[in-house]
Amino acid sequence: MTSWLTRLILFVLALEAGICVAFLAEGWEPLREKEDAIFARLLASSREGEEFVIDNPQPSLRKRLVRPMVPGTARTYLQVTVDERAAEDLHYPLEPEDWWGLFNHAHQVGSRIAAIEEPLSWKGDGVAHLGRLASLNTALSQFETVVLTVDLDRLQRSQPIPTYLQACAIPLSNVTGETNSLIDVNHVLFPPSVTPAPNVRFAFRPREGTGTDNLAILRWGDHIIPSFPLAVTMAQSNVSAHEVHINLGQNIRVGSGPMIPIDEFGALQIEPVNPPIAIERLAVEAYSPSQIASTQAAISEKTDTVPACVLFADPGSQASSALQKKNTTLQTIATLDRLPRPEGVESHQRLTLLKEIFLLGMIAVIAALLLGLPAALRHLSYAGLLVAVPALLANLYLNSQQWSPFAPGLATALTGWILAIRMARYLPPRKRRESAPDLDPATAATID
Repeated sequence: MTSWLTRLILFVLALEAGICVAFLAEGWEPLREKEDAIFARLLASSREGEEFVIDNPQPSLRKRLVRPMVPGTARTYLQVTVDERAAEDLHYPLEPEDWWGLFNHAHQVGSRIAAIEEPLSWKGDGVAHLGRLASLNTALSQFETVVLTVDLDRLQRSQPIPTYLQACAIPLSNVTGETNSLIDVNHVLFPPSVTPAPNVRFAFRPREGTGTDNLAILRWGDHIIPSFPLAVTMAQSNVSAHEVHINLGQNIRVGSGPMIPIDEFGALQIEPVNPPIAIERLAVEAYSPSQIASTQAAISEKTDTVPACVLFADPGSQASSALQKKNTTLQTIATLDRLPRPEGVESHQRLTLLKEIFLLGMIAVIAALLLGLPAALRHLSYAGLLVAVPALLANLYLNSQQWSPFAPGLATALTGWILAIRMARYLPPRKRRESAPDLDPATAATID
């Protein structure tokens, strides 16, 4: 066997191994995750002090989207306080007709999102009761998005998740980590009286006595139920439940919204801001059309724009001491607003198939040419090749917006080294190859 035929065989086998691993790096998830981790480490080392997230757009796996993180911005809220003082002119607890007036008032002021912390549930029958609920549904239909709450619990005998709650739930497939650590629920205490609609989202109400006051999520079978603050953040970020991804013990990514730190149990890991920016109105001050001018005047004193979200809550409902004056729910929502979020996109495209084959071919050619070196120098050269390939790919990562997986190049070089160990024996002795040029052509051909 001639030396060049031996090198050709090594080249073909090494290139074939590299191409096979290239396809494997795209289709085998464990290897793809390793490549993603290397890419993230390289970016982190080149962007020290910067925060970013990496997206792999589906169905294409040949592109990576790097999104730098920017600080969140504070939002202004219109907070309507619903407490015992409402009994002066309205009912307490509020009746459907009271809520009808509050919703109409908030919509006429200019708010697009309505978030109601108290579950809207009433018992009753008859035409009059149904008429009141119909008017309530009409008032809610005016908003772009409405966030309502339900109280959830866990009983020995579970019930199927209601369709209205299932439609607003985050799929369990969007969760990374041990989901058995999440608190399970299987029962709605009081079903909502509001008719589910496309613009209505449901969430659970955090309650201090049940241990859910600091939780961002609960689990109901194969569904994740967001808390009221999380649902409000999703609504303001215009993010659906399917766009929310949860990494237990790290964060909740609300689409293009904030990255919310959580622990392995789904509890928020945040420091509440104080004070949140809010225009506060009592329920008795934000009910009738004649009060719209005074509400607008109160808004103009603090901001030039109308708050997009109106929050109906009782500031004292979650206060654990008399010293707490602000609504802890509003504090939580305002804190989520100020968390870092991804903004902008840097597209990093994988090399085309032909360019990757050319790159692997160059590595295979070098591996084949090194075959003829003396044993010690040959092994040293192959070791250097294994170091040079990652360095070349890392330089490609950092100095351009293109990339190629590490595994195929390393597989090509390593296959060439392993084959060289076995195939070096088939090369003619070096003395014979060196003396072959001094012989006549027929003799030299016989030696080869």
